Amino acid sequence: MSGPRDPDFDAWVKAARDVSCLAVLDRRGIKLRRAGTEHVGPCPVCGGTDRFGVHARKDIWICRGSGRGGDAIALVQYLDGADFLGACETLTGRKAPRGEGTRLSPEELARRAEERRAAEAKREAQAADYRERERRHLFHEQWLKAQPAHAAPMLAGYFARRGLALPEPCKALRFLPDAPYFNGEVEDDRARKVPRLVHRGPAMLAAITDAEGVFRGLHCTWLDLAQPKGKAVIADPETGELLPAKKVRGSMKGGRILLAPAASGTPRRSVAGEGIETVAAARTALLTTSGIHADCEFAVGISLGNLTGKATETVPHPTLKRTDSLGRTRAQRVPGPQPDMESPAMFVPDTVTHLTLLADGDSDPFATRCAMERAQARHAAPGRFVTVAWPPEGLDFNDMLMEAAE
Repeated sequence: MSGPRDPDFDAWVKAARDVSCLAVLDRRGIKLRRAGTEHVGPCPVCGGTDRFGVHARKDIWICRGSGRGGDAIALVQYLDGADFLGACETLTGRKAPRGEGTRLSPEELARRAEERRAAEAKREAQAADYRERERRHLFHEQWLKAQPAHAAPMLAGYFARRGLALPEPCKALRFLPDAPYFNGEVEDDRARKVPRLVHRGPAMLAAITDAEGVFRGLHCTWLDLAQPKGKAVIADPETGELLPAKKVRGSMKGGRILLAPAASGTPRRSVAGEGIETVAAARTALLTTSGIHADCEFAVGISLGNLTGKATETVPHPTLKRTDSLGRTRAQRVPGPQPDMESPAMFVPDTVTHLTLLADGDSDPFATRCAMERAQARHAAPGRFVTVAWPPEGLDFNDMLMEAAE
């Protein structure tokens, strides 16, 4: 049987528990970013990138790396290596009515923090080394061995099939007659996990470059001119699942595909969109109508996320709903219009004063509008006009071009 309750002790614990998890982090200068109902970021103890989260409404936290979580008291225990009483003392600023709390010394906490920083630096160095080896492999084993765009009839045929004009000269695109397509992993004869080859075939290669023009990765599109839009149909040989005909290898974040540079050498105008075909369609349309300014470049952001960057928070969708685990119907949340300026996104040259962003009309209208507003805010700069060009709903710019040619 437990002893009699101590009202002073209970009130002291309640005062500690009433401090919110976000307040604990704010006192220590630990900043997280909003992501829907959560605030997420690196774990203050074990690092990572976004493994740590606080659910503001429920006022609980979790670290997915360590598996720890709980309320504000558990959070201080985790941060300070404190026992229950020590955590309550920190939260309330008062000694316990009975007993005495313990916590790690500042020196021990500093030592652990230094070990964590060293471990993070080692992991980052290993990741950077892997990325560099992958970059060199892609550059030497695929890009340099591929055919230039002007010497690849199949690549010209792909552009023609889609009603597109292939830029001349086109340094950003090449053609590989027998490009490997990997999906998943298998064990080799030495019980090592290696990429699983599921397809080989002709592919269009596009060079992903950074702000200095350095090769960072490849965007690959497997081709089959017997298909209506010229892309290969690739199925997983085991499951039969249809796989995307496009893949990115190497590093995409912050980079772009410069489909056509400005003829003047210094871009003042830039037309940028998510996909190669979308940007090529805009360029083709301009060629056949108003013409192209000598100071206009055409750039590909590769993915919507890289074109726009991440959002600071998600927002409720006005019509799409989802059902949670308790059977409650709630609005589906999508990335909002406010950009997270710390997240990577496609770079735009400082010389550009007019940026036109190409939207896709075949994606969800609300989510796409949020993404385009985010991109406008992200790429805004003093003296730069950023506008968005919209195709009709249900189409992208290449669809429009193909329909007009029929």
